[in-house]
Amino acid sequence: MLDLGFVRDNLPKIEEMLRHRGMNPDVVLKDFRTVDAQRRQAITSAETLKAERNRLTEQIAGMKKSGQDASQVIAETKNMRVQIQELEKAAEEYDTRLSQVLVNIPNTPHESVPVGRGSEDNVEIRRWGAPPKFDFTPKPHWEVGEQLGILDLERAAKLSGARFAVYWGAGAHLERALANFMLDVHTKEHGYTEVLPPYLVNSASMYGTGQLPKFASDSFRVPHGEKDLWLVPTAEVPVTNLYRDETLEASRLPISLTAYTACFRSEAGSYGKDVRGIIRQHQFQKVELVKFANPETSYEQLEKLTHDAEEILQKLGLHYRVVTLCTADIGFSAAKT
Repeated sequence: MLDLGFVRDNLPKIEEMLRHRGMNPDVVLKDFRTVDAQRRQAITSAETLKAERNRLTEQIAGMKKSGQDASQVIAETKNMRVQIQELEKAAEEYDTRLSQVLVNIPNTPHESVPVGRGSEDNVEIRRWGAPPKFDFTPKPHWEVGEQLGILDLERAAKLSGARFAVYWGAGAHLERALANFMLDVHTKEHGYTEVLPPYLVNSASMYGTGQLPKFASDSFRVPHGEKDLWLVPTAEVPVTNLYRDETLEASRLPISLTAYTACFRSEAGSYGKDVRGIIRQHQFQKVELVKFANPETSYEQLEKLTHDAEEILQKLGLHYRVVTLCTADIGFSAAKT
């Protein structure tokens, strides 16, 4: 979440950023200016009254010491206390309204991110390898998997419904082997530390990485007593939140972490898309890379992380493209992807 003072001091830039992201500033910011002014006025008035009440309290002590009647001044301080409480309550309400606005403002894109309206404006940076050419018509992966007896979507639907998969034999072995291969390369060759985090996280963790409140409908909520837990949509959520509300010594940075977890997504906005196979699943497994870095070197570390991921594909002999996403296509919490 962007800092309140930063948004206030850079409101025109924030509005421009929202337009570049394809968002309507009026819808996102709502009555930010008015509420922010009201909040500051309430705080200022409360502080002014507190100072006056302190002055009168000293005056009352002097009046009592000299035998004067202080009842009128005492009544005045009591009235001030009520006014201060009302102003502080109002300021808290304004704080809540401002927080509701701030959590819906996405991160500010880096200056190197291309301005665009959608995926067609993404910029290809480089590519490696070339798509294989076949002298026959290749079958889709769901047909190959079924014929080999390693992918079973029908029984998965019986167990859980659509958008789930059961892997048999070599399919399950391949999934496990790929995860082990990636983790071994990242930990033994790239200097990452492996982490095995919980698959359920609290709402504070989901807010910490920007999944809440915007993407609540795309996540699986698990009511747990008086609080909600959430199935992780990506290992990025628990791993990034490992150091939430902590101050890290600069000498420890960068901290490079990798984690293999199941990921759970409701795919609420993808009805009718990629309904065949294992492209848009409610549950899938993924190896995640996360770095904690100094702001001055963060984009350098992003490039290193990207190259670390590329090396996995190169070792597997899989062709790929590296693309910089435009402003309208990057994720809510991302400054660059």
